[in-house]
Amino acid sequence: LVALDLRLARDGLEVARSRGIDSVAIVLLHADRHPNHENQLAEIAHDVGFGQVSVSHEVSPLMKIVPRGDTTVVDEYLSPILRRYVASVDELLRSSDGSPTRLMFMQSNGGLTDARHFQGKDALLSGPAGGVVGMVRTAGAAGFERLIGFDMGGTSTDVSHYAGELERSFETEVAGVRVRAPMIDIHTVAAGGGS
Repeated sequence: LVALDLRLARDGLEVARSRGIDSVAIVLLHADRHPNHENQLAEIAHDVGFGQVSVSHEVSPLMKIVPRGDTTVVDEYLSPILRRYVASVDELLRSSDGSPTRLMFMQSNGGLTDARHFQGKDALLSGPAGGVVGMVRTAGAAGFERLIGFDMGGTSTDVSHYAGELERSFETEVAGVRVRAPMIDIHTVAAGGGS
């Protein structure tokens, strides 16, 4: 309804970038249906030199600005850290002739993704999700199809349920932050072996 003020947006992004900010989360009302303004802001952010630009209609293309915004901020914060980690692992795994190996990462939804597509919003429960997938495969090989998972670590315990298919939730609160992304339904208790 109102044209985006591209000059004001560029000025604000340039100020933020000049202050050393390298990541930006772009979240606008109704962008799940009308992403044009978010796309314009993302183009400006890339042009200004931001290393990470997370755009809500791509990160969490669903209604409700608050959970979409929370998820976009989580992605904006974690993706640069993951990108550095993935690059270091990739470097260590390269063969002696320097050619890359195929590197895949577990996601919170229980699936694998190519390292180049691994995003912060999909990494939050990737470790516990790998435990659930491993439990299902191991128990399946032994002939069991109905399972309760109990995965105790040093500081927390993860509990899951399996009755023929992986159960997923699409909006989860992780460390007090609401994240809207598909994840294996895992209940975590802050009590582990080291606690």
